[in-house]
Amino acid sequence: MSEIFTLQQLAQMQRNFVRRKIQINLEQTKYKVIDEVVQILDWKATPSEFECHIFWKDTYVTDEEYRRLLPYQRINHFPGSYMLGKKNELCRNLNKMRKQYPQDYDFYPKTWHLPYQSEELRNKQGAGIFIIKPEANCQGRGIFLTKKLDSFLDKHYVVQEYISNPYLIDGLKFDLRIYVMLKSIAPLKIFMYQEGLARFSTKKYVKPQKKNLSSVTMHLTNYAINKRSKDFVFNNDTNKDDVGHKRSLSSVFKYLKDQGHDVDQLMSQIKSVIVKTIQSVQADLAHLYRSQQHNVDGIEQCFELFGFDILLDSNLKPWLLEVNHTPSFSTDTPLDKIIKKNLILDTLILLDIRNKPKKNYLDQKRAPTFQRPPKMNQEEKEKQINQIAIYENKHLNGYIRVYPDENLQYYEQFMPPKQKEKETLIIQQQLEITKQPDKIQKLQTESRPPLAKPPPKLSKNKSFSELDDQPNQPLTLRTVAPQTRTPSQQRPFSSIAIINRPMSALRKPLYGNQQQNLNQSSNQQKLVYPPPIEQAPKPVFKMLQIKTFSFQKIENTQKNE
Repeated sequence: MSEIFTLQQLAQMQRNFVRRKIQINLEQTKYKVIDEVVQILDWKATPSEFECHIFWKDTYVTDEEYRRLLPYQRINHFPGSYMLGKKNELCRNLNKMRKQYPQDYDFYPKTWHLPYQSEELRNKQGAGIFIIKPEANCQGRGIFLTKKLDSFLDKHYVVQEYISNPYLIDGLKFDLRIYVMLKSIAPLKIFMYQEGLARFSTKKYVKPQKKNLSSVTMHLTNYAINKRSKDFVFNNDTNKDDVGHKRSLSSVFKYLKDQGHDVDQLMSQIKSVIVKTIQSVQADLAHLYRSQQHNVDGIEQCFELFGFDILLDSNLKPWLLEVNHTPSFSTDTPLDKIIKKNLILDTLILLDIRNKPKKNYLDQKRAPTFQRPPKMNQEEKEKQINQIAIYENKHLNGYIRVYPDENLQYYEQFMPPKQKEKETLIIQQQLEITKQPDKIQKLQTESRPPLAKPPPKLSKNKSFSELDDQPNQPLTLRTVAPQTRTPSQQRPFSSIAIINRPMSALRKPLYGNQQQNLNQSSNQQKLVYPPPIEQAPKPVFKMLQIKTFSFQKIENTQKNE
């Protein structure tokens, strides 16, 4: 980045696009700037959910809405994008990656999710200043600073270590709003917009103390909070985008370059933060996208614009504060309008929405027998991928590609292994084991117990006396530890000597003359049986005679009287 991209270059850029009869549904968006961009492209806004080529919504989209999409339609959200937009989900995903790659994922302040990590956070009290954030609020609502955490450990909050050494411009703390477009999740395609916003606090920064912890206009940089302050200065001149409490991103980079800082290195670090953050949820988003996407080749049905909030510390290291899945497109100032209007325009041009997929779908529906579109072979897929890449490179306008780029080999280590790679890895492990038969045989013999010679069986026609000539087999005793039970549950004879004896020693009960004719062998005399369990005696019932009488006897006695 030898030259800094300026706001004036963005406003004067010549954009080439093909005017097509595209219909867009804007029923669920409140921003007028999107309607202005649609008029520039010569598109048509329609309330119909069937005729439109693209949906633009300001909120999360449900699974049912994804499934209702037709194969030629697109929508401006990915299924599961709340994994980045919600603070608790972002905390969980980045902490998971930090455990695996502690040195590469050090761009996020130490964060805990309450109440699930309350025990870990209990020992951190008194170690510094913490910033408390609600799980899903936006625009700075409900955020505050504190030193004591006892009253919040059992509530649902996200707790971060407060960065107390921010980089200051004019003595004010600020953060950077960087717009990122996720064009495709499988394969992963990420673009970063070269222009953005810098939001400044309205009160001079002083390190957090007991007196100023409640001063939100000093410690928080959210525009929704600071614009209510009486000290807020609006920027009404686009030619002076370095004045006021909301400035352009390029003006901050120009200031840093004039101060002798390496802006190119800072930009590469910011790109790395963006790519690694999206990679932390890439596997989950790709799974949800494939499970709900239509089985049609060459269609990217989802795209999304994210707002990354990044803070620079005194060493000019970028720290990710949060990710907004629905960044605000309100245009309160001329600076807002230029940046956001061109951002949406360049986004819709980069999507390359055409009428051909809709025409093919309608032709298939009108056919007497519906036929699925034929699958592409590998050569056709590669040809289509190359055509899309050529179009993207020609129509980047204000965007720059951050993934895939020249650092692809470095980022590949953070990507989840593909299914085919998993299968090949399992097969290789199995092949390595089969190549060592000696080792397998040794493991099998070690795992199996030694086999004892089975004792001779007693046939039906033979008696126990025929076994007297055979050598006696020693009896081995194995004690079983009694189970721990309460006195009420304690069983009698809980410790019993279990005897491993040959099968010949087991015999059925004999009755009558059979027992008299059998001679006891010496082996039988040595057998020790466990004492029998005493059973309670059965109750004895007595039959009582009941005296009987008849009504006829009673009548006869009455007559006699």
